[in-house]
Amino acid sequence: MIVRLSLFLLLCGCAAFPVSEADCRAMNWYQRGYDDGYFGHPPQDLRLAKACSPITISQDRYLAGWRVGHDEWDRLIGSYGQD
Repeated sequence: MIVRLSLFLLLCGCAAFPVSEADCRAMNWYQRGYDDGYFGHPPQDLRLAKACSPITISQDRYLAGWRVGHDEWDRLIGSYGQD
């Protein structure tokens, strides 16, 4: 039961905290992508583009940051327990 609840909360996390127009305008898209990738989240550029519409987000910068962050996350997770 606790596993189901945890999974539900994890999957609903993005929807629980919508992005405001002010957030979209002030966002550093490279850093947002990096943070998402570093913490193991899948790319959210399409969700953010829809949430920030009609403001155009820099999907290229977001994905560049996500790739760097995800590479670091993958390196950390991949080396976990390999002492």
